[in-house]
Order: sequence, then C-alpha cells, then structure tokens
Amino acid sequence: MDGIVGRVPATRNPRNSGIVGDRDAARIDLVLPRARDYKRVGRQIEVAFARPGLGGDEAIETILHTSADLLGITGSCWHLTDPSSGLPIASAMLGDPAGSFEESLIYEFRRPDLNRFDELRTRRLPVAAISVETAGELDASARFREMIEPCGPADELRVAFVDAFGMWAALAIFTDRRMTTADLKFVSDLVPHATVALRAAAAARALEVVCPLPDPGDHGGPSVVILDREDRIVAADADARRRLSVVPDTRRVDVPGLISFVAAQARWGADGRSSTARMRGDDGRWLLVNASRLDSRDAGDVAVVIQPARAGSVLDGALRAIGLSAREREVTSLVLQGHSAKAIASELVISPWTVQDHLKAIYEKTGVRNRSELVGLVPAGA
Repeated sequence: MDGIVGRVPATRNPRNSGIVGDRDAARIDLVLPRARDYKRVGRQIEVAFARPGLGGDEAIETILHTSADLLGITGSCWHLTDPSSGLPIASAMLGDPAGSFEESLIYEFRRPDLNRFDELRTRRLPVAAISVETAGELDASARFREMIEPCGPADELRVAFVDAFGMWAALAIFTDRRMTTADLKFVSDLVPHATVALRAAAAARALEVVCPLPDPGDHGGPSVVILDREDRIVAADADARRRLSVVPDTRRVDVPGLISFVAAQARWGADGRSSTARMRGDDGRWLLVNASRLDSRDAGDVAVVIQPARAGSVLDGALRAIGLSAREREVTSLVLQGHSAKAIASELVISPWTVQDHLKAIYEKTGVRNRSELVGLVPAGA
C-alpha cells in the first residue's frame, strides 16, 4: 500500500505530559498534538540536521529525542544499512524497545507481518504505523499481538530511510499511544532531510582513512561457520571465530546480531537464495558475509561464509553515499580496474565522449581531479 491512509483516534494526557492510547480516553481528559506542535518540533530537527559532521546515529537520535514527547516514544531500535541490500551494518537502541532481537527476526523473516522493512523500502512513502495500517485493529498484526502489546507499547511506527541511491537506515519506534495520520505526515516530512544527513554520514564513514592493525593469524581467505536454527555455532574454523569477534554488537553473544540478520534471511527466505551483506569490523576491516540454507528448510541450519570484502564492493557503498548514479558507478569500477576511456566505451556500449562526460561528473562529485586520485578513494581496510 502506497501512501498514508486511515485515521485512528489518539490522545495526550496533559497532567503527566505522557501520551496514551485511546483505550484510556474514558478515564481522563486527553488531547492530540496541534499543528503548531508538529511544526515547532519539525523545525528544531531540520536545524539540527544542518549541523556539519552529523553522524548517522546522531541523526536518528536527534529525531527520537526531539520528538519524544510529541509522539509519546517509549523506546526505539534502528540499523544503519548497506545501501544496496538494506541489511544492517550497525545497530543501536534507545529507551525500552518492545520484545527481543531474536523475536523481531522471526516476524521480519519467518512469519512475515505488516510493515516489514524489505517491503517498506519499496513504498513511495516509506513510513507506516501498525494502528494506521490495520485501521485500528492492531491485533491483526501477530508482531503487535504477541511481541509488542505484552511489553506495554500502544503502537509501533517504522521508517525506512531510502533515496535513489539506496537504503541508509531502518528505524522502529514504540509509542505509548496510537499513531495518527498527522503523526505519520510529520515523520514523512522529516524523511527526506534525515536521509540526506544519513547518506552524508555514510559517505564520510565509508571514505574515512582507517589503518587496520595487521592480523598475522588471519589468512585472508574465506572462513566458514555453521549455525543451527537458534543461531548457535555448530562448527567454525579459526578465522571465522576471529572475524565474528570483531563484528560490532553491544550484546554479549557468540553470534553478532548483524550476522543473525543475514542468516535469518537465508534460513527463512521463500526463494531459498543465499543472503549477502557487507559490514565493517571493530578493527576497521570490511567483511563480506554470505549465508546459505543447508539441506531442508525445516532443519534451519545455515552456512555463513565470512571473508575480506573486495575493494570494489566496498567502494560501491561509498559511491552510492556520495551520490553517483548507477552508470557513474559502473564507469568508476572500470576505471579502478585500469580500463582506458576507449575500453570503457566499448564495455558499456557508449561513446568515448559520453565516458568523458561521466568522468567529469564523477570527479566533481567525489572531489578528485584525475584517475590517480579516484583510485585513492578505495577505502582502507578493504
């Protein structure tokens, strides 16, 4: 469903400044935020987005902290994502998110529910709330009925930060009142500004100079870990265990959540295809992770291959963040492979003059002056 539709009553308690669901309206006098409230908070967030050097997590925290009272936010979790796959490369949370990480994977991949991020990213307006989506019948969502409501929140609002170059973050917000179309419009109006900030932060992070410490024990080739249906390690080689230890995760777990996302998509995907994502380790190295389901679908075992990401695949994310078009990224890839303008023209079936036009645009967008400097953009640690 494209756009934002439906309307569900929601209310505010002026005596404690908290926002509660309409099921409490019979007990206390409650009112909704006014148009000027949305305008004031929106202006504050847009000003914050204009600050130079704003990080990806900072951009999302700005939205959450500034609009906490307006939307009645009780908790949230989010992922900065690989722009091409939409899979997480980093995760964070604030407040008291409903349910657990493991439960959320079940509803995202095994028991598809409303507003899955993989579907939300394809919408014209990638913002949705369970209450609005179900026209107030929230129990129609198994995720709400079984995971969210027992933890206390009255609704869940989801946002996919997407533009023409990819998906930059996925955000889930839990609230103590039901969302309305006015709430969703408020958030939808913020998405373009937030996406610009997130993409700028991704570009800065992708191109930052990082000099990873050499690891004499890492042989640089593919490594393998076998996970059971509960993401317990069945078997793993030494390189895989070493690489798992540098994948960021705030929890004390053997299998980081970023790996679990890739494994869950492979384990429960309807088409049985493997799942691939890039992620950056705490040591600065970029890793390519590929997960494939083993044997029957019911067994749930997954093979995860982890290896150093090739420079070209890492650069693709950086070039998306900078704002290069698909054709410009193709030209850049061929330049990095050492092809001449004539060879690029032949490979892409375009004229040499068109190649030069693309190169001019690439140099302007990346801030380099020639091929040598363009080659120097390849992120360290790749």
